[in-house]
Amino acid sequence: MNKYVLNAALDQQEAVRNMKEHRQNFIEKWRRLFKKEKSKLISIEKLYLPFWCFKYEYSSKQLKSKIEGQVAIETYRHHTAILPDSTTFLDFEEGLPVLPVKGKPVPEAARNEIYWEAFGREKKRKDIKIDIIDTALLYVPYWVGYVSGQEWDIIIADATTGKIDLGLKDAMLEAIMASAAHKEGKKNPQR
Repeated sequence: MNKYVLNAALDQQEAVRNMKEHRQNFIEKWRRLFKKEKSKLISIEKLYLPFWCFKYEYSSKQLKSKIEGQVAIETYRHHTAILPDSTTFLDFEEGLPVLPVKGKPVPEAARNEIYWEAFGREKKRKDIKIDIIDTALLYVPYWVGYVSGQEWDIIIADATTGKIDLGLKDAMLEAIMASAAHKEGKKNPQR
């Protein structure tokens, strides 16, 4: 199976600035005030979260030609994203700080995501035909900021867009824990 990465357009300094701006927004300030919580960003690292990437084409009787595209499904919590046509994939390089992959590719999950995306445009659902052409492993870069206070927390910034991604927090935590368990297992094989 082919492995790819997305280019990280956001450097560490920009990621820290975005995280600090996020922490300064009104809702976050109110939450910290209500909890009387003093916390600060103490560390940041770039990690690559694994996604299954499915290349597809779909057709229907209403379309003159097939539509091709790509959908990415995160391997831990199965968050999905239809990738823009302009997405550029770079070849995977060993040594990147990648998180472990969980499970196997699930083409049916990709078909469901594509189906509902297409359904918004098509009136007759039964006419939609979806073919998965190729499956690859895609590593997407994220800046993970570690926040210390009364409780530990993380803030995730998408390194391709710079946006703070609250939706992937659980998946990222699960992947980080799996990575730590994997590393611990290598150190102590008797466990």
